[in-house]
Amino acid sequence: MARTASGVRPERRRARPSPRVIALALLGVAGVVFVTVCPIGLRPHFADANAERFAAYLAVGVLVARARGRSWGSAAAVVVALAFGLEAAQALAPGRHAMAGDAIVKAMGGLCGVAAVEASFAVRRLVRQWSRAPGLRTEPV
Repeated sequence: MARTASGVRPERRRARPSPRVIALALLGVAGVVFVTVCPIGLRPHFADANAERFAAYLAVGVLVARARGRSWGSAAAVVVALAFGLEAAQALAPGRHAMAGDAIVKAMGGLCGVAAVEASFAVRRLVRQWSRAPGLRTEPV
């Protein structure tokens, strides 16, 4: 297999995520859309509202980033647009209110999810490099 000067195979950057990952991301986005614009009585309550918002968008950020592959910029843009767009849509839903502070908490949760996925790529690359280091290999006796 041919490698570039940086040691990375050329097709690695063009790899597409599996349809399952894309379906999970769409399912996560659909769940967040429902919970955001549904009547407040239908929304599940597990913890403090800001903790719930942050955790939900953290999960969506991870799913969207995995579905976008190595394109972290577009994943971040999608998550931030989703957070602010759905918060604005709450103004149209009866019994719901739109607040900029809520949108910021959601966007930060989503961005943390995207950042976690991007950090995982770097960590996996480092682990792979360290496992190939000559000093770490043990020869059978």
